[in-house]
Amino acid sequence: MKKISGILFIGLFLLTACSSAGGTSPATATATAVASPQPAATALPTPSSPGDSVIWRDLQVSMDQVEITDQFITEFGTQRLTTAGKKFLWVHVRLENVGNGEIALPASENFSVLYTESEIKPIYGHRQEYADYTDLASTLFPGQELDAWLRFDIPTAAELKDLWFVFIPGSAQVAVSPSSPNYPYASNKPTYVWKCEQ
Repeated sequence: MKKISGILFIGLFLLTACSSAGGTSPATATATAVASPQPAATALPTPSSPGDSVIWRDLQVSMDQVEITDQFITEFGTQRLTTAGKKFLWVHVRLENVGNGEIALPASENFSVLYTESEIKPIYGHRQEYADYTDLASTLFPGQELDAWLRFDIPTAAELKDLWFVFIPGSAQVAVSPSSPNYPYASNKPTYVWKCEQ
């Protein structure tokens, strides 16, 4: 019996030594294969052009025009200048209720501008003689149309060709950590994109 145990022990020792000399053991290969995968990024939807409209739940939305300025006059008549390294991007949107019932207007946070690896949210604008999106009523009635402007503070290096305007009605956030040129959108959230350049 001692002979059989000894032979088995030597056999196991040799098998282990051969397995180690041959490279990665099956246990190591399995551990590597089941490592948690990195989250996949989904490409942006094909962007529309300025003036094109989309329909989401009887709400027709279009991004008609964009402007870049380095200053503006507020509704109170004061001049507002950009901060260092920034400029103002103004996006004009039109909305229409094409259905038969009332529609809640999307929050301004449902809109974003994408620039390289950054998602930029709109902030307080209120340019004199321009309708501001945050001043719109909260409800659109059947057949009612509204238009207004959203303000974004963008880097001075940004050009219209590098910017995309996004409407994501199901969420106030496009992405947690966007990675250019792919942004990981939630698969169950509708996403609409416009090029900012004509």
